[in-house]
Amino acid sequence: MRWRELLEQLWKTQRSLLILIGVLLVSNLLLVTLLDQWLVPKVTEQESRFLQRQTEVRQMMRNQSSAAITPEQLYLLASQDIAKFQQAVPDYQEFTGLIEELLILSSRAHLNITQINYTSEELKQSPLLKFSLSFNVAGDYEQVKKFIHSLEQSVRLITIKQISLQSSDNNGVNLRLNLETFFRPGSRES
Repeated sequence: MRWRELLEQLWKTQRSLLILIGVLLVSNLLLVTLLDQWLVPKVTEQESRFLQRQTEVRQMMRNQSSAAITPEQLYLLASQDIAKFQQAVPDYQEFTGLIEELLILSSRAHLNITQINYTSEELKQSPLLKFSLSFNVAGDYEQVKKFIHSLEQSVRLITIKQISLQSSDNNGVNLRLNLETFFRPGSRES
């Protein structure tokens, strides 16, 4: 009985608000039905058509690119890429610049490199020298992460060949890096 009286009183005092809520509820149900019955299927159909056309365009581009490029053009493009790479490779005289850069990058990360081991070899099928460098640094994880990030951002052609990370005593880590880079022989002194 109590609920009925409350509802009657609410109807008498807040009739316009209850009617507004009812209209909004009916409108909401109509919009959900409209979306579910009409709009969602249209969007799904359009999306499906878009994906199909995108696949067709990609296939056409693959067919055109493979048919349009002749072996001579491929050779020319490869020759240009090799020339760009060789221009990016510094002379052997820049080896000390590489070592200096490694020391600067480690210093910026508040790490200390005490010794860098390296080996070099002449490549048989290229007029380049390949240098392999290895060294250790110790610090906290953030310092090591900053150092590796700065190595990756370097303008030099440096490849991180191997990386090993071990925990150390005072909540730090020991990092062992093996890097690889290339130089043109230039005026190398044997």
